[in-house]
Amino acid sequence: MSKLTLKRNALSCTDPLYAAHALGHDYGVEKLAKDLFQQPGVMYNKLNPDNDSNHLYLRDAIHLTALADDDRIVSAWCHSRGGVFIKLPEAVNCDEELSDQLLLISEQMGIALAEIRDSRADGVITPDEFERIGRELTNTVREVLSLKAVVSSQVRELHAEQILSRNLVHTTKVSDPLIGSETLTKERIA
Repeated sequence: MSKLTLKRNALSCTDPLYAAHALGHDYGVEKLAKDLFQQPGVMYNKLNPDNDSNHLYLRDAIHLTALADDDRIVSAWCHSRGGVFIKLPEAVNCDEELSDQLLLISEQMGIALAEIRDSRADGVITPDEFERIGRELTNTVREVLSLKAVVSSQVRELHAEQILSRNLVHTTKVSDPLIGSETLTKERIA
């Protein structure tokens, strides 16, 4: 690749440098250079994964991500480190979002399992099929982790009366035949 061309090749979405390359292509290298107060040639070089003269530094990647409002670089970086990038929900205030997220997990799991089934139909999983399976399983993990964010937004502190009431309910269960009435009474008082 020459210094001033930014060709769109088959890009690896697991390599942050190639993700930056794609971001530059989609957003516009000239516009990025102008918005980041850099010379276009320098920006082309920084976004070219095969160029060794100018480097894309962390500060640059942060600015590119914020400016383009594009998470490809951080997502690729997370993937290259064995993780996934999860965008947290902005505000979750009701059980409907929780239900929707549970349905999304079920739907995505179905897609992933269908991909596995289809890939195994001939008795052999090819590297391309494995890549598709991996992509769907990663999407499934992403949805499960999003569920954690939805649930965490519903965490609330209990008042002292609510804590006492909960403790009383939990200690007065008589489902265990080994607990005598004397023990049950002591637990209620405590």
